[in-house]
Amino acid sequence: MYIACSAEQKIFEIPAQGEAVVAGYWSPELGLCSQSVLLQWREGKVSSLQPSRDLENFSPKTQLWDSYFLLPGWSDAHVHLALDSLDFFKCLENWAQPALIEANMQRFLCHYLERGIVAIRDGGDLPAFAWRAKNKVMEEVWLGPKVIAVHEAVNRAGMYGRFLGRGFKNILEWREKEEEFFGQGLDQLKVVVTGLIKFNDFQKVGPTQWAVEDLAELVEAAHGRGIPVMAHASGEEGISVSIAAGVDSIEHGYYMTGAQLERMREKGIAWIPTVAPIGNILKYPTERYSSHEIDTLQRILAGQLTKIYEAYHLNVRLGVGTDAGAYQVQHAESLYDEMEWLVQAGIPKLEVYRMATQENARILGSPELGRLEVGTPMKLLQLGNGLV
Repeated sequence: MYIACSAEQKIFEIPAQGEAVVAGYWSPELGLCSQSVLLQWREGKVSSLQPSRDLENFSPKTQLWDSYFLLPGWSDAHVHLALDSLDFFKCLENWAQPALIEANMQRFLCHYLERGIVAIRDGGDLPAFAWRAKNKVMEEVWLGPKVIAVHEAVNRAGMYGRFLGRGFKNILEWREKEEEFFGQGLDQLKVVVTGLIKFNDFQKVGPTQWAVEDLAELVEAAHGRGIPVMAHASGEEGISVSIAAGVDSIEHGYYMTGAQLERMREKGIAWIPTVAPIGNILKYPTERYSSHEIDTLQRILAGQLTKIYEAYHLNVRLGVGTDAGAYQVQHAESLYDEMEWLVQAGIPKLEVYRMATQENARILGSPELGRLEVGTPMKLLQLGNGLV
């Protein structure tokens, strides 16, 4: 068994039973402890977490992790394992080489653990690479974080999202294939509600794909099976349709309005604002974009950060997701970028950590995540640097 050490970007092999001295700990429930603590575990789960006062009385087998803090592992609420963050179209060509994609995914999955990320929610790919990765991790064939997978997304044929799902001509075709679609297996249903934002045209978004009543039918089909619904949506129209249809989370949500945030709070809808796909293009500049596009991206970024701060103060549920696999959004590493963007928006750092652990656990539908308490599996924790 193992525990992630994000402080060293390593994975530590540990016995099923043992103890270690850590510099302190943090969790949303326990708060921050900045004094030496003796951690003990049995059968791979935390059995005790007590102040440590006498280092001389420890067993020679006691691990000295006294430069690390113990905390819940992070989660990333929006990734695309089958994309490589480098060249979208070249990567899609490489999908014809499954062995190459699988090798990439195995590397990404290990890197997630090395960075202390113990769970990810994948936003889908048409060939179902991420779904197979989920099963290989579950079967312990591959080493990696827990993968929550949508299998393939539901999008309108001929509109944005052809790499995410097969596409349905209309709600009638969906009804014909609904049972077969759910029969494939999925952890959450992803619906592509709008197209992409435009980097060269401020406030321009690809068209909305579903009417409210059609999207509500998709949501009801999922909820009737106990499956949450995540909606890819940006722009005032698409976000409004998503809220009215009762989705569980809105992914991206560029050009969110204050009135929409109010309705999301009332309905308990989570927002995963994915700043990194915009912010990282500015943070890690290249020659790829024109000065006009850079100006537009700066305006989009400023607006997104402002709305995130407003959402936080309105007590809207905020999750931390990166859209990893998008250009300049590296797997695993970008979660740290995303958390920094949320801090830059004005959210206190420990609140961002709560979102990346406790709130993301709710969004992923995995209550065992984001916790540090007696009974927590060691593989769901991480050893990190000081927190403040």
